[in-house]
Amino acid sequence: MSLIVRDGELRYAEPGEQGTHILKPHPTRFALNRELPANEEFCMQVCRGIFRLPTAASGLCFFRDGVPAYLTRRFDILPDGRKLHMEDLASLSGLLVRGNSNAKYDGSYEKLAGIIAEVSSSPLLDLKLFFRMVLVNFILCNGDAHAKNFSMLDEDNGAWRLAPVYDVINTRLHVSDSDFAMGKGLFEDARGCPRTKLGDFFLAWGETIGLPRRITQLEIRNALQRSLGIISELPGSHMTPKAQRVFRYHLKQRLERF
Repeated sequence: MSLIVRDGELRYAEPGEQGTHILKPHPTRFALNRELPANEEFCMQVCRGIFRLPTAASGLCFFRDGVPAYLTRRFDILPDGRKLHMEDLASLSGLLVRGNSNAKYDGSYEKLAGIIAEVSSSPLLDLKLFFRMVLVNFILCNGDAHAKNFSMLDEDNGAWRLAPVYDVINTRLHVSDSDFAMGKGLFEDARGCPRTKLGDFFLAWGETIGLPRRITQLEIRNALQRSLGIISELPGSHMTPKAQRVFRYHLKQRLERF
């Protein structure tokens, strides 16, 4: 739902009017479906606060019956109303030309990294940022980090940079899914994701996409150290105790694989 916020109040954008916010009520399907808005908001808080990633501004709002919805501000709309040019990686890779919405899951994160390297005005910085994004999505058990959930943004000065993080949730609360959203996983050769020693697996991927090993080693070490703070922050989320237990369980399982 496209919304405008004025004087602390939300209203739907009128036809032809540029919305500045997106409202996402909980879906009617999936397990623990009412937990999804709080799940997404907590994951976004973790991305920006614990992992120090640039993110879309977000929060929860509540309907009169107390049910939460996820609210996020569009980072491609400037305060003066101008819209920045943004292209998601599914579009840039040509995946959606096929007319199949599930094509956004085709390919690998290696292929997406190649697109970033071609388009970015600061490829090394954006590849480092992309490495952290993919690693954090994996740690948070987001099995829906597909090609449309990463974008390149024209920063209004002619520079194209990797856009802030958006649409991150722990999908394991709601579905039983795979480790990675992209069908081939990290590598274009579709090599399988091991159950253990995942640090080595991510290091190999970092080298494949052109990052120095010292950078990816530091990224992995910092991410694993910071991940310990997720559990301590979990009780402050708006998820129910049951959802928090499921979140904690899958998070610990993911971290043990490193």
